[in-house]
Amino acid sequence: MEESTLIQTLAVWGAVTGTIGTVIGVISLILRFRAHKRDNPSLLCAADFSFEHSSGGAVPKHKITIRSVGRRPVSVDYIRYFMKPQRRWHSIFRRYHWSQKRWVYDQSPRQPINLSEGKRADILINLPNGFPLDEVLKAEVHDQAGNKWKVTWPRPNVLKRLIRNEKLNGIEKSNDRQQCKVIGYVAGDYFRIYAQWNQQPGSKSSSKGQFFTFRKREDYEKKFTEIEGKQVPRFLAEEISSIS
Repeated sequence: MEESTLIQTLAVWGAVTGTIGTVIGVISLILRFRAHKRDNPSLLCAADFSFEHSSGGAVPKHKITIRSVGRRPVSVDYIRYFMKPQRRWHSIFRRYHWSQKRWVYDQSPRQPINLSEGKRADILINLPNGFPLDEVLKAEVHDQAGNKWKVTWPRPNVLKRLIRNEKLNGIEKSNDRQQCKVIGYVAGDYFRIYAQWNQQPGSKSSSKGQFFTFRKREDYEKKFTEIEGKQVPRFLAEEISSIS
């Protein structure tokens, strides 16, 4: 082998081994960084907006879900909510006011929460009067070591839709033998109708109920009109035994 060819071969070999060494070093650094990050406390926090439905009404069950994804245990101290200031000038400098603990509210959990890796906890959102939920712009979870984690929070227009809870319609009809009531309302993303009637003609001591759920308002209105205009009169006349 000529000297020049040998030199070229050694140069290529050095470049290849050097590249491999660099790649291995970078991968090792990434793995060490990930391991170090996992050894630190880490939380994933998200807001969840839902309702509990019963007898034609919706009870808010909005909550903050906290998951521990780090190896080190975390003790939750409180959740901090940041409200939009009412005055425009204050709203422009809201971050400054928040840093001074104005327009904020700290909610402490009712019971101590200690999370190890892989564990989760739910905290019901509980705000005082004068601190409306639809004016909250963001939230944070703080632990007892002074760390804080951002809560995944919806935009203001989305939040207003997720937490809306309003009665839309209601009727209650009865005669000597039959009675029924129909309630329509919207809660979150869904429109619902709750119908309740007595099970046996002439006996009003026991009743049965049924929910109807709709995503679109026009479907809800169509069904409510049909129940009110057709099914309720037929039920009172004992032509049908239920509302469906």
